[in-house]
Amino acid sequence: MTRKVSLVMTVALLAACSKGDREERSDSKDPTPQPRVEEAFDPARPEAVPTDQPGKRKALSAHLNLQNLAHLADVDHEGLFVDFGTPSAAKYTVGGWNTGWGKDGVDGDTHFTYVASNTGRLYVPIEVAGDALLRFRLKPIGTGTMQIYLNNKPLPLVHLDKTQGFREYDVPMPAAQVKSGENYLLLRFGDTTKVNGQDVSVAVDWMRVVPRGSDEPAQTVADKPAQPGPKAATTEGYRPPRYAQLVQNVAIGGSQRRALRVDAPTRLSWYVQVPEAAELSFRVGLAKKGAAQAKATVTATPQGGAAEQVFSNAVGETWTDALVSLSKFSGKLVRLDFAAGGAGSVAWSSPSIMVPEVTTPPLKQSKNTVVLLIDTLRASKLRTYNRRSGVKTPVLDQIAAEGTVFESAQAPENWTKPSVASVLTALYPLTHNTKRTESKLPQSALMVSEVFKKAGFKTASFLANGYVSNKFGFDQGWDHYTNYIREGRSTEAENVFREAIKWIKDNKDQRFFVYIQTIDPHVPYDPPKEFLDMYDPADYGGQVSPRKTPDLLEKAKRNPPKVTFSARDRKRLEALHDGEISYHDKHLGEFIARLKKLGLYEDMAFVVTSDHGEEFYEHGSYGHGHSVYQEMIHVPWIMRQPGVVPAGKRIRETVGTLDISPTVLTAAGVPVPKEMEGISRMDHVRGKLPPGPSVAFSDFLDDRHVVRAGRWKLVLRGSKATLFDLAKDPGEQTELDYRKYPVAMRYCRTMLGQFLGADSKGNWLAAGGGTREALKAEDTDIDSETRDQLKALGYAN
Repeated sequence: MTRKVSLVMTVALLAACSKGDREERSDSKDPTPQPRVEEAFDPARPEAVPTDQPGKRKALSAHLNLQNLAHLADVDHEGLFVDFGTPSAAKYTVGGWNTGWGKDGVDGDTHFTYVASNTGRLYVPIEVAGDALLRFRLKPIGTGTMQIYLNNKPLPLVHLDKTQGFREYDVPMPAAQVKSGENYLLLRFGDTTKVNGQDVSVAVDWMRVVPRGSDEPAQTVADKPAQPGPKAATTEGYRPPRYAQLVQNVAIGGSQRRALRVDAPTRLSWYVQVPEAAELSFRVGLAKKGAAQAKATVTATPQGGAAEQVFSNAVGETWTDALVSLSKFSGKLVRLDFAAGGAGSVAWSSPSIMVPEVTTPPLKQSKNTVVLLIDTLRASKLRTYNRRSGVKTPVLDQIAAEGTVFESAQAPENWTKPSVASVLTALYPLTHNTKRTESKLPQSALMVSEVFKKAGFKTASFLANGYVSNKFGFDQGWDHYTNYIREGRSTEAENVFREAIKWIKDNKDQRFFVYIQTIDPHVPYDPPKEFLDMYDPADYGGQVSPRKTPDLLEKAKRNPPKVTFSARDRKRLEALHDGEISYHDKHLGEFIARLKKLGLYEDMAFVVTSDHGEEFYEHGSYGHGHSVYQEMIHVPWIMRQPGVVPAGKRIRETVGTLDISPTVLTAAGVPVPKEMEGISRMDHVRGKLPPGPSVAFSDFLDDRHVVRAGRWKLVLRGSKATLFDLAKDPGEQTELDYRKYPVAMRYCRTMLGQFLGADSKGNWLAAGGGTREALKAEDTDIDSETRDQLKALGYAN
C-alpha cells in the first residue's frame, strides 16, 4: 500500500526526484509497514537562470524551467525523433493508457518499450503534410510482420527479421495520408510471446518521421532474401538525439553549466501556457565547432497565430545571456522552438519562463475552518459563474463578493464518491482507487480530518450523502461523525445546518475543522412550493413529480430510454432543481448569521464547492455520473477569509478541487502532508502564481480521461480524442477538428500523456513520474439496507 506526494512545485531539483528526504506516516491505522514518501518534483527550479542584462535588472522568479522538462520537448533532428524506453515517449503513447504500450526494458545499451499486445498506438505531430518516411529501430519478439495504419489507412506491410535482434525498418508514408497536425499511427502485429507476464510482440528502441529530402534512403540488408514491402535497413552517419544525452554538463568559455546540448540541425519544441508579463530567459553557447557557423533561434507560435522569431544570434564560444519578453503572448498556449542551425553542437542552459517576483506577507492563520460541499451544484447555476443564470442565490453571491472565486475549478470525477474522496484526501481518483459502486476509501488513505485532528483541532462532519459514509470508509479522523442517510434522518439543509451550528456552538472555544455536505440539489428534487414557484409557478399536470424524480431520471438515462420528457417536463425538472438550490441558499444564510452571532465568521476560512454538476438534456441525457461535459465537472470553488483572501478577486487559472484540502490546511497553519497530491492555493489567492502548468485532470472510471487547460479541453475515450474551445463554446456543442488547432491539441495531449504515464500522480510532471503505485483498492459489501438508501438517491445500479 502506497501513498503519493503533492505537486509542491517549489521544493526539489529534478536530479533529486528519485531520492531526496523521505518520511513515514507515524499515525497510520494500518498495521502493515507504510511506504516512504519521495520528494516532490519542482518544474521551476532555476539552475543559474540569467535574469539580468546590462542596464536591465528585473526581479523575476522561475515559473517553468524547460530544462527540467526535457522529456516534454518534441525533438526534431532531420525529422521528428521518438525515443522509447525513456520518459520522453509518454507524450506520444498517452502514457501507455489504452494504447498497447507496456513496460520499458534494457538490452545492453538499448533502452526500449515493449508493445504489450498485438496492437500499438501512437499520436505524432507533423508540421507540414507531404511525403515522408517512418523509420523504426525495433526487435521482433513474438511476430514476424508489422502492419501500420496511418490515419486509419494502411501502409505497406513490413516483414520483420526475428533472427537479427534490433534493426531499422523503413515504411514510406505517401503525402495523401500525411496530415498537418496530429497523425494517428496504429501498429498491428501478427503474434505475441510471453515476456515477464506481458504478451509482447516487439520491443521498440526509437522511431523517426523523416520528411522526404531530409535524409538519404535507407540501405536494405543485402544478405536477406527479397520480400514484398519495406525491409530491414541501416542508416549511415545519423546520430540519434537520445534523451539520456540531452542534458549534460557543458563547459564553454571556461564556465561549466548544466545545459541541453544538441547537434545542429536540431529543434527542441515545448508547448507552454504563457503567464501574464512573462519573460523567456536562457543562456546559449557553442559546445563544439562544426564546418559552418552555428546559429541559435527561438520562435514562438501561439495557437491561432503566426510564428514569430523572438531571438536569433550566431553562437560563439562564450555563453550568451538572453532575456526575451513574452508579454504579447500572455494567457495563450504557445509552441516555443529552440533551433540550432548551421553546424556543430549548441548548448541551451536553463531556458526558463520567468514571471515578476511576488512577495507575500506572513500568513495570518485562520482560527477555524468550514468546508461546505453542496452536492450536485454545477458552476453555471450560479450568477457568480454565469451571468445569464436565473437561479437566485443571494447568500452565495455575497460570499463570492467577500472572497475569491476560482473561475475554472474542475471536479476530478462526475459522481459523488470518487470526487469527494479527492476533496478530502487531495489524491487523484487513480491514486485513491475509490471509483466504483462497491469501492471503499482505503484505510491507508490520509483524510484531511485526520491531519487537522493530529494538529489539535476538533473535527466534525455532517454528511447527507450515503456514499460519503462509514460504509465506504469516510469515517476517518472525526471527533463527531454524522451521516443522515445511513441514520435515516432528514437530509434537508435546514436540519443539517441546524445540527452543524449546534456542534460549533458547543466547541467554539477550541479550534475546529467542520466539513458539511448538503444534498438538496440532488434527486429527489422536492423544494418547498415557494421556491418552486420562483421558477415555474404555472399549473403543471405532466409526469414529473418531486418524489419520483430519482426513478424518472434513471429510466430516462437508459439506452433506449424508458421515459422521455417533453419540453414542458424538462422545464419542470429544472425548476425543481433550481428551487432546491434557492431553498438551500436561504438556510445557508441562516447558518452564516448564526456564525456571525457567535463571533466566528470573521476569523474563519470558509470554502464552498461541489462534487459534480447535473445535466438537463444539454447532451441528450439527465442527472450525473455518465459523461465528462462541463455541466458535470465544472464546479464552484469560492473561498472567504477576511484580511487574508482578497475580496472580489477572480482566479482564471484552471485548478482541481483536490487542491482544497492543502489550501485550507495552509490557511490554518497546518503543514500539508507529503502524501497529498493536491497543492495549496494560498499563495495563488494572494497573487503568487504557482510554478508549473495550470491544468486539471478528470476521469470517468477508466473509460474517459480529461485535461483542461484554460479555454481548451481534451477528452480521450479509447482512441477517440475530442477537443473543445470553452471560451467560444462553453456548452461543448462543437467538436473541433483538432488538426486546425495544433498547438492546443499538442499541449493537451502532452499534459494528459505525461499524467497518465506517471506512476506517482503527485509527481506527474517529473521525468518518469515517480516510482510508487496507487493505494490498494478496498471494497465493501452493499447490503439491502444500503442499496435501498442509495436507490432513494437515484443510484439504481
